[in-house]
Amino acid sequence: MKKSSRIQPLKNLASRHEQQAARVLGQSQTQLGQQQVRLQELFSYRQEYQQRFHLQAKNGIGGAQLQAYQSFMQQLDEAIRQQRSQVEQSEQACHTVTAQWREKHIRTQVLDKTIQRLRVKEDQQAEKIQQREIDDRASNRHYSTLE
Repeated sequence: MKKSSRIQPLKNLASRHEQQAARVLGQSQTQLGQQQVRLQELFSYRQEYQQRFHLQAKNGIGGAQLQAYQSFMQQLDEAIRQQRSQVEQSEQACHTVTAQWREKHIRTQVLDKTIQRLRVKEDQQAEKIQQREIDDRASNRHYSTLE
């Protein structure tokens, strides 16, 4: 069995691992995107709520309303802090998964190039053998005609 044929199953396995890592990377990137959208939504909601409150405050508000506003803003700020933390965790996970995919991708490429080099070598050897056989037949015919 040719060396290139023996390595092919390893390359196929590496390729499957790379494809699986690419799927995981895609999921990780999707999750990161969703986390970033949630964070942006919280920022937008906080800004909108703050603007509405300021409009109401111009007309005058009571102490209870002010206290409720401050309490709600603290809750929003805490939600934003937690969401930022989620985004950072998703970014870190995305970096890790990207590195894992890159490693698997490089391995697949190395095996693919190795197989290509081996096939070129095998083809060259086969051509040499074929040429030798042609030369041997030609010289045998030449000798047989001389006898």
